[in-house]
Amino acid sequence: MLSDRDYYNRPNPDNFWQRHSAIFLVIVANVAVFLLTLLTGGMGDVFYRSPSLLLEFGALMPCSQYEWQLWRLVTYQFLHADFWHLFFNMYGVWLFGGMVERELGKNKTLVLYLSSGVLGGIFFSLANWYKPAICVGASGSLFGLMVAAAIASPQTRMFLLIPPMPIKLWVMVLIYCGIEVLYALRGAGGNVAHLAHLGGALGGLLFMLRPFRNLFGGWTRRRSSPRSATPDPPRAAPPRNTQPFVFSQEELNRILDKMSRQGYYQLTEDEKEFLRQSSEELKRRRAR
Repeated sequence: MLSDRDYYNRPNPDNFWQRHSAIFLVIVANVAVFLLTLLTGGMGDVFYRSPSLLLEFGALMPCSQYEWQLWRLVTYQFLHADFWHLFFNMYGVWLFGGMVERELGKNKTLVLYLSSGVLGGIFFSLANWYKPAICVGASGSLFGLMVAAAIASPQTRMFLLIPPMPIKLWVMVLIYCGIEVLYALRGAGGNVAHLAHLGGALGGLLFMLRPFRNLFGGWTRRRSSPRSATPDPPRAAPPRNTQPFVFSQEELNRILDKMSRQGYYQLTEDEKEFLRQSSEELKRRRAR
């Protein structure tokens, strides 16, 4: 269908936000903050003898003197300890975030990313409230995306490097989360914030539950008025539209734009039907 339309040749929107996916914007933001961190002083050691200003005011430091600096629950998600810390987190964000964005759309993917990181930061802060612990990185947000991707596409097959074998996504995510639980219970893991990972995973799970998703709108179909005590009698299905289908390239472009921004499940029933009939019409044209 796409080969028959001028979809990819149209000029891009002028708005930078509309022109790029949520995951692309997240990765750009993380890389930009990492470069600014290097330019403003570098990482320093664990206790930051000469830390970057971004780290000093943005890292999650759950000591009593920082307890009301709530912005750190967001800013720590965009700070990373070194290049490889950044690289592996962004690779995971790209891998799993793309699956999530195709299902949820741009805005909800960003909300999921940030809320998972916030919940991961809360878990870490509660566990290290009076300890000189410091947490940076997008790992909590990444675990939220992983869990959401496993719920949205559980049967997707991934290929592990160690051991080299294919595995279903839901199984892989369950194993990763189980490992994090074991490390958290043992209090092991060196400089890895396992509780932040688990908090992020919980954030992804909660976000994919319908009651939580409804908080952000656009997730459920229109609801009728509250039901009375007596159930309504069954109604006959409305008659299908018997009018001849009229193909419109402009309407097809509009629907495909909406689908690329918000996902297929955000389309109305009429839009889905128009998309289906347009596909059949384009196939007939190609067969001539």
